[in-house]
Amino acid sequence: MDTKRLILAIALSIVVITVYQYFFMPKPEVQSAPVAREQIQTQDQTADVPVSSLPTDAMPGNQGTDIDDIFSKKKPVAPVQEEREPVHEDIRDTEIKQVVVKTDLFTAVFKNQGAGLSSFVLGDRPTGGKVYLDDQKQPLDLIPGSVERYGLYPFHLYPLRGEEFLSDLRNKTFLYEGDSEIRVEGSERREVVFRFADRENNLFVSKKFVFTSHSYVIGLEFEVIKDGRRIDVPVVFGPDLESNVSKERVLQQHLKIGAWDGQDIKSVEFGKLKTEATADPRLQKREGVLNGAFRWAAFERTYFTAMFKTNPRQPDIHYMVIKEKSPEGKDEELFSYMIVNNPEAAYLGPKDEEILSTVTDTFADANSVVEYGWFGSIAKIMLKGINFIHKNILNYGNYGWAIILFTLFLKVLLFPLTYSSSVSMAKMQTLQPKLKAIKKKYKNQRDPEQRKAMNAEVMALYKQEKVNPAGGCLPMLLQLPILWGFFRLLAVSINVRHEPWILWIKDLSLKDPYYILPILMGVTQIILQKMSPTSGADGAQKKMMYIMPVVIVFFVMNLPSGLTLYWFISNLLQLGQQHIINKRIYSKKKDEERQRRLSKRKKGGKGNQ
Repeated sequence: MDTKRLILAIALSIVVITVYQYFFMPKPEVQSAPVAREQIQTQDQTADVPVSSLPTDAMPGNQGTDIDDIFSKKKPVAPVQEEREPVHEDIRDTEIKQVVVKTDLFTAVFKNQGAGLSSFVLGDRPTGGKVYLDDQKQPLDLIPGSVERYGLYPFHLYPLRGEEFLSDLRNKTFLYEGDSEIRVEGSERREVVFRFADRENNLFVSKKFVFTSHSYVIGLEFEVIKDGRRIDVPVVFGPDLESNVSKERVLQQHLKIGAWDGQDIKSVEFGKLKTEATADPRLQKREGVLNGAFRWAAFERTYFTAMFKTNPRQPDIHYMVIKEKSPEGKDEELFSYMIVNNPEAAYLGPKDEEILSTVTDTFADANSVVEYGWFGSIAKIMLKGINFIHKNILNYGNYGWAIILFTLFLKVLLFPLTYSSSVSMAKMQTLQPKLKAIKKKYKNQRDPEQRKAMNAEVMALYKQEKVNPAGGCLPMLLQLPILWGFFRLLAVSINVRHEPWILWIKDLSLKDPYYILPILMGVTQIILQKMSPTSGADGAQKKMMYIMPVVIVFFVMNLPSGLTLYWFISNLLQLGQQHIINKRIYSKKKDEERQRRLSKRKKGGKGNQ
């Protein structure tokens, strides 16, 4: 198997895998949310969500629009616990206030209006944990500014089965009794409690958030008591996450839900949901349910997540999305929401495997939220290797050099196989004259009998010369999962995000802005073609061998620069290896050919005497 076949195999494999994952991967079992229609009397019947008319005030620019009017009514809620004492007094605040919670890892800002989360900035403290910035190099806020558009904030309550009083709660001013700014330090465990009670409607609501200094996990204790009975608490998160991303990264970012059932993750990608028209031509909507006995559900993008611990006995994860067109009708903006019943805890933070491994007591197998796809195990091993070099050899230095050192390690590790492959290819090349003679002997290869005899003679030749025709394939095929694993690692791992190399490479997870690395990779690939002797390639095949590197350059030019850095360095090292191989193997073969020709000449000279 020569180099041109390797290049073709790599290109085709990447194309096939990408096309398969995008178009043919099995979709999750997603059902539309059940609703009660006037013409349907049976409550248990499930139907598609009908399109409801939007209120006239649900127009772009109007904040605080009643989002429940956008979605259809639900079935009445059923009580789940014994009766409690009726509410004897009102509990509420007279003004809107903010509560700021600062830990070593984040700064969270709550509004007592609806007791929702209005800001969650990661690592903005100079003495705290790792500082995470957005693509504009500003402190990264997981709660986007678009949260104000419909007035539905993270941790607000949302009616799933007709509890319209839950909709009203997001406009109520909850009572918070404590400091307006809380600093959580050391081993402290601090609570932020919001309470609301309405005596007239016999309603009591409590929201308790529990914080520790060194964890992204927030304990949740929510309670809603209506007419003396405790009911389910549907908690919403949305409408986006880490939305302040650059144009170069936007194609990598997919806002979705990932729900883990103990074995697999089921997903819903908001951008791929088919929305339905509404009375307002600028607004479309969709809502539905992700069914399964889930242990946790994550509202996530590529690098960050809001993960909620769920109760498997109340498994369904509800979602909804509003698609809003600009006044010009050109651009579209998505407002996406996930609703989880009775969550026990939330993790708001990076999808960093090292950090996620510390929260598995609350979120079992939390690392599953980082999805590497095909060859995921290889990607994880490679990530551990690069992180080991980055931490222990480079002392948290330049991540690009860590990739280069790891590439060198891989080349050294695979050198015996590469050498063996080259030996096998060299032997195959020496057999080309004999193979051509056999093919010439059996001219009519369309004849099954002749073709069978020819194949038998070829196999006998391989056996006699102790040559395995597939001996050069295995080491080269090993490059395919390594290359794909590297691609997935660079596209998914937060460890590479915003990590520079040198000069113009400011972010290894983004493409090379000047396409220098892809071009260098293509040039080294062409040089390798010239250095690698081929087995009987004709003129057309040789042209193809030089065209393929150019095709691959255009294919990888928009992929993460870390991938082209790995490929370029790998080619440079391969050039050195090929030089050694050529000197030790092909030069030896040429000497043998020279000696054979000299021997023939001597025999010929004696015959003429």
